[in-house]
Amino acid sequence: MKSGGNTMLCPVVNIRGKRVEVRKIFNCLFEHETSERLIHVWYEDLDGYIIYEDCTDALQLKRKMTYVELFRDYQRVWGGEAK
Repeated sequence: MKSGGNTMLCPVVNIRGKRVEVRKIFNCLFEHETSERLIHVWYEDLDGYIIYEDCTDALQLKRKMTYVELFRDYQRVWGGEAK
């Protein structure tokens, strides 16, 4: 059954060769307000978590934080507006 054309398309990212739907793509650098820790924020997943990596992590492990944590503790320093 069709929903009358109100289907919302989610952005898609490629993670280890698999296409994954996400809520929002960021692709921005954020700096912690007090520690100057730099993180690369990739996207917001469908569960509402922000997926990022620490810029000093040689393994480039993907980590999670909440939207509130991101904008409470970090300031955007590079990258376009969140899409």
